[in-house]
Amino acid sequence: MNKFLLLLRSENTEEENRYYIRAIEMFEGEVVFVRDTDSYDVVLQVLDDVVGILLLGGYDVGRLDYFLISYAVSHQLRLLGICQGMQSMALWKSNNHLVSIGGDAHHQKEGYVHSVSLEDSRLQQILGSSQIKVNSYHYQTVLDSLCFRVVGKSFDGLIEAIEDSSQYFQIGLQWHPERMLEYDDVSRKLFLTFIK
Repeated sequence: MNKFLLLLRSENTEEENRYYIRAIEMFEGEVVFVRDTDSYDVVLQVLDDVVGILLLGGYDVGRLDYFLISYAVSHQLRLLGICQGMQSMALWKSNNHLVSIGGDAHHQKEGYVHSVSLEDSRLQQILGSSQIKVNSYHYQTVLDSLCFRVVGKSFDGLIEAIEDSSQYFQIGLQWHPERMLEYDDVSRKLFLTFIK
């Protein structure tokens, strides 16, 4: 059974974390945890035994985000960044910052909120479509991505998906596919590919 590291953020509730845990376990992955308060030594011990890293959503880039992204890239691990996890991937090695969107157009509670257009990319191949519908739970965005290629944008031009286009699964998504598994085939395809 493949093991996946989840970075648990102090600001997230147990209910929010359950969505991520369920998404991995649904496709027969095993979850191991580190907390954003853990030391680098503790995190390194856990990393010895995993094939992938899931960077969860949250409020801001934490001190372990860049450390885990660097490790995933240098060790060719699978990497999935969701919401703030994607933002961390986009900001990695750059001098850029998160910016406020303004308004609630990208922060709705349930169901499909808007569409995302995908460029020809690994993500598009995995999902089998160049136009998908997604949920949306964020007040901040990134204006660019330095080390990962931008491959998806929303109707109003916000960055929604980034990836390393090599053979490794290293993808960031602005939306929350872990909350869509009950009703969305695209989300299930994504996690199946990530876990298997």
